[in-house]
Amino acid sequence: MSRITAPLLSFGASGAIAKTQVYSKWKGRPYVRRYVIPANPDTTDQQLTRNVFAWLQNVWKFAASQVTEAYAAYAQGQVMTDRNAFGKINIGPMREEADIDLFMFSPGAKSGLAAAAAAVTPGSGQLSVAVTAPTLPTGWTIDRAIVAAIRSQDPHSGTLYTMFAGEDASTPYTVVLTGLGAHAYNVGAWFKFIKPDGSFAYGPSLLTTGTST
Repeated sequence: MSRITAPLLSFGASGAIAKTQVYSKWKGRPYVRRYVIPANPDTTDQQLTRNVFAWLQNVWKFAASQVTEAYAAYAQGQVMTDRNAFGKINIGPMREEADIDLFMFSPGAKSGLAAAAAAVTPGSGQLSVAVTAPTLPTGWTIDRAIVAAIRSQDPHSGTLYTMFAGEDASTPYTVVLTGLGAHAYNVGAWFKFIKPDGSFAYGPSLLTTGTST
């Protein structure tokens, strides 16, 4: 049964009315939708989406703070959370892939520019990543270069969620990720910028791979 606030004026409501309409709130915003009984045909397309969604949800739990910060900036001012943004950016490109080569560590936010290049040098238990800065707009400066990595895997069946990340605030921008096993990793590199008004911008991650020894 629907509940209302200020009954005569109907300032707010929640619940279903006669199996025709459902009233609720999302992120503090009231909405109404048609009453439906969800279908669950479990098609191949749905399975692909669900598999990648589940993998991403687990990765988010272990995501580096630099990654969640970039997604929080992307989601700011939109009707979504940083976690929602993480799924939105990644599910579509990855749902039919058997690898995570399209996985975006940073979506880019506030007009941030992509790095010009990222070169990975493997080492014993580590990856050294040299990140080349783009040409900056007038008044912009670089706050730091950021690199993150996760074990290469199939997002439909993968169970490896640990993420490694590091940063370098001075030129030349070289980030060394340590504590890695002798495995292949997907790597993302991006810059955090300071704009002329003092606010931050985040570049989209430049994607590459590397195998530590």
